[in-house]
Amino acid sequence: MSSPRLALARHCAAGLFYLAMVLAAPCAAAGEFALAVSPPRFELELKPGERSRQVIEITNASPIATTFGIKTADWRLGVDNAATFLDELQPGSCRPWVAIERRELTMAGGRPYRFRFEVSVPPDAPAGECRFAILLEGQEQLTRMASGPPIPFSARLGIVVYVAIAGAAPQLSIAGAGVQTLNGQPTPVLQVRNSGTAHGRIGGFLTGTDAANTALEFSPANTPILPGETRGVTLSATRPGDPDNAAAIRYPVTVRGKLEWGVRR
Repeated sequence: MSSPRLALARHCAAGLFYLAMVLAAPCAAAGEFALAVSPPRFELELKPGERSRQVIEITNASPIATTFGIKTADWRLGVDNAATFLDELQPGSCRPWVAIERRELTMAGGRPYRFRFEVSVPPDAPAGECRFAILLEGQEQLTRMASGPPIPFSARLGIVVYVAIAGAAPQLSIAGAGVQTLNGQPTPVLQVRNSGTAHGRIGGFLTGTDAANTALEFSPANTPILPGETRGVTLSATRPGDPDNAAAIRYPVTVRGKLEWGVRR
């Protein structure tokens, strides 16, 4: 039996992908650390010399008071789309532009707090995208496994901030397509290239039928594609009228439709 495979025909113009393919609210909780934040990320547009003040609404979901630290961090996105937060200033970091209102906060159980931060873009900042994270970190605790010594751990929650400077914008195109095994299942994946100066995401819906002539709908993961990179974006399959449950795919499957990507004006 041949392995699943994918062929792709494409056209891209003005932020719209036309595809024809043949396929052969965040929350952190640990122990006494239970926080919910809104919004989960910020996407700002600023000019050189401009300043922006923003508010994160933090809610302590624990019934008892919780103390946590707050700091900025750089971050990178792995091939598995997991973010790694970095305390050390990275080359070209814009964290020196960021001011946060405090480094530690104690919140009563069930009480919200409006946390403020500020981004000040230098007058000589070049066009591009500034990216950083604001980390909320719980105090270190000890946890015990079934056997062995106690293990120290601390929970953290990261809010990612993107700042497009001087009209920076994404420029996305489909670089390829294929089927990869993810979590033990063959999964259709688009390779999306960003030749622009800011991150972008693709959205929209595709339709198709599989080898059993079953009608399917496909939607892309909300994965950020950073400037200068090509990243795999998975397509999730569901049955029409049942968008909450994943559908099994019998390959080959034919998929057609269009995907859009936002362009900053």
